[in-house]
Amino acid sequence: MPSGGRWLAVRTEGGHATAVCADDFELEVLRAARREFEHVSTERLLSGIGLPVLYRAVAQVRGDQPLQLGAEQITQRAQQGSDAACAQTLETFFAMLGTFAGNVALGTGARGGVFIAGGIVQKLEEALVKSPFRARFEAKGRYQNYMTSIATRLITAPHCALVGAAQAMSATV
Repeated sequence: MPSGGRWLAVRTEGGHATAVCADDFELEVLRAARREFEHVSTERLLSGIGLPVLYRAVAQVRGDQPLQLGAEQITQRAQQGSDAACAQTLETFFAMLGTFAGNVALGTGARGGVFIAGGIVQKLEEALVKSPFRARFEAKGRYQNYMTSIATRLITAPHCALVGAAQAMSATV
């Protein structure tokens, strides 16, 4: 957030907010995940460690028997087109991420843009571009035009959090 001519990092645990759905399929996915976990946070589904949870829920909703797959296996099968449940998991991942990012932008007034970081999304840049992420980011009813004007970017620089922390520390010394 801008603060006195500088940028101020705002510490939150927004990823632990309860996950939300934007359509009936996602509602069923959340119901399936809630059978496994009492509280289903956004991070529980939309992270590298959460992708297997999302996959199991998607597979259950599809009526498939979920396999014991890790995030790398899920993304690999999805990108190869060899597993429909994995492909739908990746599409659902990006759709839900778009909804979450849009909610964050609305909730914080992030007119300067929303920047996505993190290991799994950085590895899936091409899939992100082809995904429903941006459409879902903008899908905010009467605020769609407002959302269209907000940029979304993927941070691809390695260790950007450490670089930012070092910069912040040097500015306070």
